[in-house]
Amino acid sequence: MKHVIAEFTRMGIGEATEVFGLTPRAVRFYEERGLINPARDRLNQRYFDADARIRLAWIAQLRRAGLGLDDIEAVLHALDQGEDPAALAIRRLEKRRLELEGALVRIRDTVATLSKAAGRAGPACAQASADGDMV
Repeated sequence: MKHVIAEFTRMGIGEATEVFGLTPRAVRFYEERGLINPARDRLNQRYFDADARIRLAWIAQLRRAGLGLDDIEAVLHALDQGEDPAALAIRRLEKRRLELEGALVRIRDTVATLSKAAGRAGPACAQASADGDMV
């Protein structure tokens, strides 16, 4: 990924949003948060050099995978420090996966509980369950 992204000579925000699947607002937000530092031309227009494009690629990939900005910031910090950002990203993604699996178990348990309650009490119980009331 790094070599392909680095081959672009200069990329404006329009191209960046298209290549990385981000909105212009998201790109500006990442800049405001200090996650990327695009260069500016003499007309003060943003453009993304190879380093900024690599960072955008990491951000886009990790956001699509569901990581939050704190985790992404840590991965980018590892990149800046010459550490292995992929190893850190994998650890953070595994942690997120476990959290999601736990949430899925809780959802399944709740659906099973509500399904049993709805079957016992009929439509009134099912409506109460849909309204958030416990039976």
